[in-house]
Amino acid sequence: MNPSKELITALGLPPVSQIGVGVKDVDRAVEYYSSVFGLGPFTTYEFVPEKHWYMEQPSHLKLKMGKAMWGGLEWELIQPLEGESLHQEFLEKHGEGLQHLGINVPNYDEMFEKMKKAGFQPLMRAETYVGTDKGYLRACYFDTRRVGGIVLEIIWKSWLMAS
Repeated sequence: MNPSKELITALGLPPVSQIGVGVKDVDRAVEYYSSVFGLGPFTTYEFVPEKHWYMEQPSHLKLKMGKAMWGGLEWELIQPLEGESLHQEFLEKHGEGLQHLGINVPNYDEMFEKMKKAGFQPLMRAETYVGTDKGYLRACYFDTRRVGGIVLEIIWKSWLMAS
């Protein structure tokens, strides 16, 4: 077995469920993706997690987000508003564009440890309660940029586990 297949097998990665795009203006991006590609409807909101770590240091974060489904994938637009973030770093270095791929995982702690054991460093993490009808969210972006420049995010949503 080749090394990449061994890693995929060892990690037990589920399929990609989210495409994350760094943008300077969510409202402008929503208008663009809606009119040009017919995506939507979009849900836009400000995201301020209860707990946030950037480079493993506790920090404040405020993002403006826009989300829509594109087939079976969640299309996520991310505009940094306050605090240090991987998204701000991405925009400063690369401008707008594809910033990460996200995967929904059934066991956050297990996948977090598997990713670290495989040598991927956590770049940014967040934990928070989401809305009145959703539940709890945990997410971590890992540094998988070595080839291709794309970050991998693991996402655990309590409301997906209930179904």
